[in-house]
Amino acid sequence: RVPQGGFDSAFANTRTRQNTMAAQLASMAVMAPRVAHAKRAARTSRNPRATVCMSTGYDSVQARREAESLRVDGRTKQIHSLAELDAAFTLAGDKLIMLAVESEEECVMSDDVWDRNAVSGSETNKEQCRQLSASLARIAREADNVVFLRVEVLESGETRKIAQELNITNFPTYQYWKNDDLMWQHVGAGAGVAAELSEGVLYYGGQGAAGLNVRDYVTEINSRSSLGNFIESCAAPSGPIPGFDAGMDVPCDKQLAIVDIGVDKDAPHGCLHIFPAVLSLARNTQGFTRWARMAIDKNAETAEIAREFGVDTVPSFVFLADGVVVDKYSGSDRVELMNHVLNFQKANGIRLPERGTKRRMSTAEAKEIARAARERAKAEGRQTGW
Repeated sequence: RVPQGGFDSAFANTRTRQNTMAAQLASMAVMAPRVAHAKRAARTSRNPRATVCMSTGYDSVQARREAESLRVDGRTKQIHSLAELDAAFTLAGDKLIMLAVESEEECVMSDDVWDRNAVSGSETNKEQCRQLSASLARIAREADNVVFLRVEVLESGETRKIAQELNITNFPTYQYWKNDDLMWQHVGAGAGVAAELSEGVLYYGGQGAAGLNVRDYVTEINSRSSLGNFIESCAAPSGPIPGFDAGMDVPCDKQLAIVDIGVDKDAPHGCLHIFPAVLSLARNTQGFTRWARMAIDKNAETAEIAREFGVDTVPSFVFLADGVVVDKYSGSDRVELMNHVLNFQKANGIRLPERGTKRRMSTAEAKEIARAARERAKAEGRQTGW
């Protein structure tokens, strides 16, 4: 399972900035045993589409929410039969599928039979399930390269047969499928599940909020040749960074190449837990580091590469400089990973950009803005803290 996390953070080279980044990384914006699955052959597809006319502004918050709801409805395929499920899987191609199997009648917090809260009947649990469903809708709105399917299971009928086909007995259950393989599964609507599922979209689907694409920052390694190309590459100097005093321009032989080694199927929670930190570091240290990820179970070649690196646990990180392994780290501690990067930077005398000093307006300018705010509030007949 995937602990809570998010996506982005600032990066700096003093201890104070290290602590700040650690705290931000910790808050960053993404399986039970595999089940046998039937061959997917689509014959018919019922996929109603919602047409949304979006504008840059809305008359009210309610209007904005209604427009967003229509957009989400257009992104989520409601599945009513096994034939529709087969069709959706076929049409998804090689995209990640996030399948939500939910029920208004049942809601458990976890699949732990000893958990006193893992009961389905309470109104509190049902409310948490409804809130989680709303959170998943927001994920669907952001990740446009992931296929979202939803099954609303009733006491009887075709949707109950879908749950049986998927070997699902507790609701809600969320599954990630790719190329007809079940990659990961979560059961229950307990605390932190929304963050876990969003990180799953990041790890398996390669997408984050606001259209963020993982492959823009992290290279996929699936063969010995792709590993060689990654090691031999050299990160281009980064341009000026908004809010910082300079960009990054580090000689190739002093650049750090980091390979994140994990697995695809049934990935342990550590692989998903640390991935937002990997992405954040990759984004914020461009020009000094370059990052790649490799799944041991991708093929025989990636498994052999992992053995040659001496990796026997995941997640593991192999650090290379000028083609030579200079460090290794196994674990999912985000701060520890960051420190390995910073220690190499410090040892090689690499200066990271420092945050520039922001110019504040004068007191007279501030008072004028405050006065205008008070006048506006008075004209509108309301009180203000200005």
